[in-house]
Formats: sequence, structure tokens, C-alpha cells
Amino acid sequence: MSLSIGPAFTIPGYTTVAPPDYAIECDATVYAADGVVGYPAFWLHYLSGPLGAHRESEAAFEVHAADYNAMCAVLNDPERWPVASVRLDGEVWLRIVYRNVEEDEGLDFVEERPGLPAKLVASVEGHGFTSAMTWAELLAAAALPDERLTWAQRLILMLPMLGPQELPEGAAEVMHRALDGIGATNRPTLVGGLLDAMDWRIH
Repeated sequence: MSLSIGPAFTIPGYTTVAPPDYAIECDATVYAADGVVGYPAFWLHYLSGPLGAHRESEAAFEVHAADYNAMCAVLNDPERWPVASVRLDGEVWLRIVYRNVEEDEGLDFVEERPGLPAKLVASVEGHGFTSAMTWAELLAAAALPDERLTWAQRLILMLPMLGPQELPEGAAEVMHRALDGIGATNRPTLVGGLLDAMDWRIH
């Protein structure tokens, strides 16, 4: 598996602190990593990390240890923060940033609108949720037109933005269909693991 990321860019208003004294804030340099979304190793990492279904994800994807380790090296690189981008309405983007700060790692969901500072809408692992998406909002966002990502990829990428909530009947089937779309097997077990890990309930 040959992985590469780039080019570098900034998200205006999405800041970090710069060396050597780490006292000055500046726009963080991040790296486009949309290409990794096409690999099973990415989904294994994403579903078992931010979404917390590690055991179930391992059973759902056939990934060689070397491929998984290579993916982890890219996604966890402290020098080159990778970003997966999901287009929303018009020129609005959701940037999913692997914030690889030592002892403060996290996955940031950053909304970028033209002419406005970036808005951190959710964060996983580091700061907890700053806000949460409802199930209806997730479905609407996943269904937006996209020439780069499939409906299934969009839905799963935005899935960590759901806070603990009751989900409607049919939600498990939607998740099952999305997981099928990214190549997951053992889907009923994986759906159950995701529901438990993220504290969702079906009513």
C-alpha cells in the first residue's frame, strides 16, 4: 500500500501554537489526505478509534498488519496533520483534522465558510463534543451532492459528530447500508458495536 498526502494548506481561523516557545497562535498547517479514504485500513482506524468499535471493526475489514501500521503512521504524524474534507453547501467545507499534538491528540471537525473564521463544531478524544449533530442533520448532510465522496463515505465520516441520543427506527439499517458502501463485512455486529460505543439507542 502506497500512501501519500498533500498539498499543505491552512484553514483560516483554525489555530495552533508554534515552536519554539509554543506561546504564539498561528493558523495550523494541515495536509490534504482525501486519498486515504479509499483504503480499508483507513476505515478500520476510523471506526475503531474515533467511533470506539475496535474489536468489531477488526472483524469487518481484512487488513494486513503492515497496511494498518502504514495508515497509522500517516494519520498520527505529528509533523503533518492529515485532513479529510467533506463538501457541504456551496463553498462550505467540513474539514476533519487529525490534531496530532503530543498528549492532546484529537479529531477536530472544523466548518470552513468563505470570508469567515473557521468554526470548531465538534471534537473527539481531546476536548469532547463542543456541539453535536442530530441524526436528521447527519442524513441531510450525507445526501448533499458530492463528486469526490460517496454517500456512504460521507455518512461514516460525519458519524462521530453525533452526540449521545436516541435514534429512530431504521437508523441501524441506514448504518448497515453505509457500512456496506465502504466495504465492511460482519455488519450487524459492527452496527451493534457502534451503537454501544457511542451511546446511541434505537427507539
